Amino acid sequence: MASIPSHSKGRQIKVWDPLVRVFHWAMVLGFALNYAEIGPHRYIGYTLMGLIGLRVVWGLVGPWSVRWSSFWPTPSRLGAVLKKQAAAQEECSSQRITHTPLGAVMMLLMLALLVGLGTTGILMVHTERFHDVHWMEELHEGLATAILCLVPLHVGGAILEGRRLGDNLIAAMVHGRRRVRPRV
Repeated sequence: MASIPSHSKGRQIKVWDPLVRVFHWAMVLGFALNYAEIGPHRYIGYTLMGLIGLRVVWGLVGPWSVRWSSFWPTPSRLGAVLKKQAAAQEECSSQRITHTPLGAVMMLLMLALLVGLGTTGILMVHTERFHDVHWMEELHEGLATAILCLVPLHVGGAILEGRRLGDNLIAAMVHGRRRVRPRV
């Protein structure tokens, strides 16, 4: 059995509030149902688009840990994390409470693809111009496939980063708590 890294000891703090956790798992469930063509595809899509809108607003007015400003992957944040990873250094714990810059890029990319997926679906259903248009259907399916390809990278990254930090990041998206390393 692998030993738990010494930096995994420490107190747990609440990071992800219920709205963000429900949003995350609703995205997982809704995407899976629509990709597998189970259930009312159109209405699941509408629901996911509405949830994305709610998450965007919550990222502006919600608690600090869910605000876009707490983890937005600015060039300086991305540069710092890439430099430290290239040097095999760990980031300080204060930068580890919410998404890492690379995790934020993944989250934003998946959200952008989901918005594109929903938008193409809405255009095909509600406009005469794109109804039964082959290239729009192909784009819609391509966006879904792109998301499906990112899912294992997203999950794998969370697992690997969680192991490195000694903190179960998958479980954190269920119960909402992250482990904070004690200052030495």
